[in-house]
Amino acid sequence: MVDAFLFAILAGPVLLAVAAILYALTRAPDRIQLATLALFVASVIYFTQAYELFKRGGPWEVWGVVLGLYSLAVYVCMAALALYFKRWAWRAALGVFVLHAALGLLYVPDARAKGIVGALTLAVYLLVGAVGLWALLHRGSQHAVTTGQPGEA
Repeated sequence: MVDAFLFAILAGPVLLAVAAILYALTRAPDRIQLATLALFVASVIYFTQAYELFKRGGPWEVWGVVLGLYSLAVYVCMAALALYFKRWAWRAALGVFVLHAALGLLYVPDARAKGIVGALTLAVYLLVGAVGLWALLHRGSQHAVTTGQPGEA
């Protein structure tokens, strides 16, 4: 009896979250918000990588600053897409996710050397890009951005 009660307590919020995600995938504005969430996660990843490069010192500092500026640009793109459904931000986000996937593929040898932790890191990294690309390239999302209105598409 106690096990069933604990299962209901733990499984209830998970099932509710899954239902909310499935519902969100049916609405164009929510798919765009899902893409902006993926952009935010990508921006945070880039910022942490930039910080790590900057901490190394020497010539790595320059690469850290460049990556930090790129992270800021991704963040601005995310805000413009989330708040205003700007077409330029949608196009820039597509470029971000394509570059994100390419950088992820460059990380494959390093991920293999790090074992299971590297593989999981790479999987999350590529999942962020895949979710963002899917959310942006969906027909309803494209229509919502084209009309510039966050209504149903």
